[in-house]
Amino acid sequence: MTFSKRILSVKPSPTLALNAKAVQMSKQGKKVLNFAIGEPDYLTPSLVVDRAIESLKAGRTRYTPSGGGPELRQAIADKLMRDNGLSFDINQIVVGAGAKEILFHTFMSLLNDGDEVILTAPFWVSYADQIRAAGAVPVIIPIPDGGRMPSLEVIESYATPKTKAFIFNSPNNPAGYILTELELKTLGTYLSNKPWWIIADEIYEYMSFDAPHISLLKACPELRDRFVLVNGMSKAFAMTGWRVGYCAAPIELAAMVKSLQSHSSTCIPGFIEDASVVALKAGLPLMEKDINTLRIRRDLAVQTMKKLGGFKYLYPQGAYYLFIDIRSQLKNGESSLAFSDRLLEQFNLAIAPGEAFGAPGFLRLSYAASNATLLDGIERLHKALFT
Repeated sequence: MTFSKRILSVKPSPTLALNAKAVQMSKQGKKVLNFAIGEPDYLTPSLVVDRAIESLKAGRTRYTPSGGGPELRQAIADKLMRDNGLSFDINQIVVGAGAKEILFHTFMSLLNDGDEVILTAPFWVSYADQIRAAGAVPVIIPIPDGGRMPSLEVIESYATPKTKAFIFNSPNNPAGYILTELELKTLGTYLSNKPWWIIADEIYEYMSFDAPHISLLKACPELRDRFVLVNGMSKAFAMTGWRVGYCAAPIELAAMVKSLQSHSSTCIPGFIEDASVVALKAGLPLMEKDINTLRIRRDLAVQTMKKLGGFKYLYPQGAYYLFIDIRSQLKNGESSLAFSDRLLEQFNLAIAPGEAFGAPGFLRLSYAASNATLLDGIERLHKALFT
């Protein structure tokens, strides 16, 4: 009996696996501090929840159009114009079961066997395996000193005639950096001279603490014919379990992504569409209080690490993670993956290992947790690393 070589090359999400193990330990009565999962710890706004309940009671429980209904896609188009200064027709917008599904279908629509996609470490955990599942090859540029986007010279050294696409994420998960307008224009000028597709994952757009979020397409509109903007409701509106993501793309690609969805998840539920429309119309002001709380927690986490001493980390300008460099603390050939497992077993502390993000020797700690939990967790981590 044989199986798909593509899917055999795909590994389960290590962050979800670590979270599942932490949850299981908690059910066994252990007090586990879980910083492994990329999820806000506050609730979906009641305005959004109430609209979903109203919609359910009104009978919005049947199939909706694949790719999203017109009202939802119009709300996304309005949001892209309002927040990002980008104009898209609703037929260029596709809504799916989370940004993860949208990315998967985008890769499946764009890539052929042997195509290469450039990833700059650290990168979100699912990019590489989704690319492999599409039959293509993830070309991973190692994390540079400072942890930001590598130089154009370095990117160029990884480009080949097989390069089909370039994907990036700003604000970045897991490093938390934000590309400045100058960096975006410099990158865009370079990419404008390449025949590649450009996929911009902007899922943490609202968690841009130290500088306003700018889309690469706004900075470099000449990229429009091969630019794919990916975003969703999960991070911005604390709607991770609702599973709503979307892309804005050239109309031919949008049609392919929509067609794939019609044969996979089919659609998202009508009551979730209605709730999403309410959230999108409300926009950032609906979430400002919670996002400001995240900013305060970021500052608390950084101050606590400075106070305890010894930590090396990449300063997070956005998202809600600290990416901690533990390479000098690892002993006797221990990997950060093994260290992460030891943290969970010995210190009841769940922190995602850097291997999941293409950066061995690092840990990703989510600071989307209460102040008390955050302080306790950082103190436990300090004890594990330095005593």
